Amino acid sequence: MLCRTLQTGRQTGLVALGCATALLGTVWHQADAQSVPVANAGWAAVEQGAKQFVVDTHKLDAALVTIQPIDSRIKINACEQDIVFDQPYGNKQSVRARCAQPVWQHFVMVQVKTGIGAQLATATQTNAVNKVVWVSTQTLKRGTSVQAGMFKTAEITVPAHETRFVSDERELVNTELLRDLPANTPVKMQDLKPVAMVRRGQQVTVAVGGEGKGFLITVKAEAQQDGLLGEQIRLKNPESGRSLTAVVTGVNMARGL
Repeated sequence: MLCRTLQTGRQTGLVALGCATALLGTVWHQADAQSVPVANAGWAAVEQGAKQFVVDTHKLDAALVTIQPIDSRIKINACEQDIVFDQPYGNKQSVRARCAQPVWQHFVMVQVKTGIGAQLATATQTNAVNKVVWVSTQTLKRGTSVQAGMFKTAEITVPAHETRFVSDERELVNTELLRDLPANTPVKMQDLKPVAMVRRGQQVTVAVGGEGKGFLITVKAEAQQDGLLGEQIRLKNPESGRSLTAVVTGVNMARGL
């Protein structure tokens, strides 16, 4: 309406330009106002708690975990009690945060760096060293028994104090994985556990006698318990019913004591 009251003529173009500028300025101002995030009193607690939950649950370095920002239109009220975090549907890319007072729940997205690039990201610039470690050659699932060809050596940059990476191939022998490993991921000692060479109820070949005794015989016996390499286990001769003790020497193999 203001533009209609202004005189026409030579000033018409200038007036029109001024009106258009004023109008665009108003639109830009409104757009800027819409992009301003809504204040979320409870977001900081959700972000920090969700990250710590992922780090603790999946045994990850905190530097590798990022919680993605939520939509600025979502308002999270401050929780008056401890926020509970979980992953109810097995989706590792999201975490559910629940509050009992006031009652609310929100899902947040998680980003986890993996592979050699992730380890480079965790290395400190002032105290980092190059180290030769063993990395996965393929995607490996939790519970996989380590076999030849599953790992290869690679040189990566890590903090000087980091000692958890597997650097000796012998540390991979007779082990299985405790977590999923994407391809090209350095393996750490806590990712592995010794695999049982003998399982309870299995038939075991037991060597009796040996060097210094002048004889060596083998008998078949039933394992009465699981056994790792080098462990003593109890076995039972199925024919005589007698029990014996032996040391596990390999897969379903043992040496009598």
